[in-house]
Amino acid sequence: MSKVSTEPKSKRTPVRLRHKIEKASAAKQRKTRKLAKKNPEWRSRLKKDPGIPNLFPYKDKILQQIEEKKRLKEEEALRRRAEVKATGAVSAGTEHAPVAENGDNEEDLLDETMTDEDDPDSSNPMAALLASAKAQAAEYGEASEDDDNDDSMGHINTDYGLDASTTLSQPHDSSRRSFDKVYKSILSSSDIILYVLDARDPNGTRSREIEREITAADSGSKRLILILNKIDLVPPSVLKSWLTHLRRYFPTLPLRASTSASNARTFEHKSLTVKGTSETLLRALKTYAQGKNLKRSTTVGIIGYPNVGKSSVINALTSCLGSGSARSQSQACPVGAEAGITTALREVKLDNKLKLLDSPGIVFPGCTTASNHISSSSARTKKKDEDQPRLILLNAIPPKQITDPIPAVTLLLSRLSASPDLMQNMLAVYGVPPLVAGPNGDKTTDFLIQVARKRGRLGKGGVPNLVAAAMTVVTDWRDGRIQGWVEPPLGDPDERGHDEKMVVKEWAEEFKLDGLWGGEAEKGEKVDGEGDAVMVG
Repeated sequence: MSKVSTEPKSKRTPVRLRHKIEKASAAKQRKTRKLAKKNPEWRSRLKKDPGIPNLFPYKDKILQQIEEKKRLKEEEALRRRAEVKATGAVSAGTEHAPVAENGDNEEDLLDETMTDEDDPDSSNPMAALLASAKAQAAEYGEASEDDDNDDSMGHINTDYGLDASTTLSQPHDSSRRSFDKVYKSILSSSDIILYVLDARDPNGTRSREIEREITAADSGSKRLILILNKIDLVPPSVLKSWLTHLRRYFPTLPLRASTSASNARTFEHKSLTVKGTSETLLRALKTYAQGKNLKRSTTVGIIGYPNVGKSSVINALTSCLGSGSARSQSQACPVGAEAGITTALREVKLDNKLKLLDSPGIVFPGCTTASNHISSSSARTKKKDEDQPRLILLNAIPPKQITDPIPAVTLLLSRLSASPDLMQNMLAVYGVPPLVAGPNGDKTTDFLIQVARKRGRLGKGGVPNLVAAAMTVVTDWRDGRIQGWVEPPLGDPDERGHDEKMVVKEWAEEFKLDGLWGGEAEKGEKVDGEGDAVMVG
């Protein structure tokens, strides 16, 4: 038989087991934190004072002592304030006593005070600074009124830009005249104008007044091309209808300037890719530049609403120059999902024949608002409040400058309610049941409450934060996670004249757009890549 060891066993454990226990503990803590994040109930990290238990026998006496201490503390504070006031009054009396002994009466004191105010530079530098500031403010006000009356360019309306209350791109230089200068600079120095439109709402990002100004500039020597961007966010049938409608007025090309955001619900067109559409546009621009035989490079100006993809258009064109070039490896213009990335004019040279001009986003007037001048401040404020939801849905306002996103969500629901499929797709994004109308027929509150609960946008006590939930909906709409688009008009209320039709036909021939999706849509034929489309969720 083997001998049984009587020596005590060591309590040391192998390193392998110790590490196994540490890993299991860390995994459990990670799981606990993850589950705590998913819990929508609001919890404070500060531990609440439990207070005095009700079963404590001397609770009443302790509460009385606490109240007595508070009362004594308040009395002490009042006594100290009274002493400070009394000390200040005594010191003030001692300062004025020598003045009375010298025989100076109240009238002399008032005279001295008035002379000091009349001559601010003599003894009070702050008064001098205030007077100078007031004088400069008065001069600036008069100069701005003169500029508003005199500043004009032909018959261009000065409402093309923005005022200080609707800053959309640069907060430090948001005056309306600064944006007018940008537009006028683009118009005067460009041979071709690319007007970038959002495919989800082309008419919402389009201004007929601007189009008329461009065609009339320099005796009609300017050329205008409409660029339908973000085509991956609309189905092929809607894209084809909009191309047919817009080509009645100007040459129009579809473009997918960049890839979509993550989790965006897009339509995968067959051949309308980023590379294919950008190469088509570049080929059209080069054809025009070679046909003109100018001794200088052809300048292409790019205009449009904020966040329609103007800088992305330039980056797409520069990427077509060749994969080996240094420029194609990096973006020529900075881009972002929010509006206001581009804050100044930027010039990008493609080659010896083409030069691109990138511009900040400008909210141009629509056809109905361009001719109606709003004079009163109350009317301007009312119109600004009405336009705010529309501009938010057009992604023309940076998220930091959105004060109330709830009206924009109301407008979005009213648009999507016209199509049961689009409304059902939006509800499926958040996993909420059909909406219930409130007492006033408002479904926005019910929708935002459900979104707040689903996405954890809750305040103190678990109360739904409707503003945060509305911002979540606006962000999802901006990134394409919510599907929605505007159908093109059925009829053509603006009948074109024979001259306008001839101009459009001549421009299309100058760019040689016949083989570049230029005339197929008009004849009812299928646009390249529009036969098949797959919705990517």
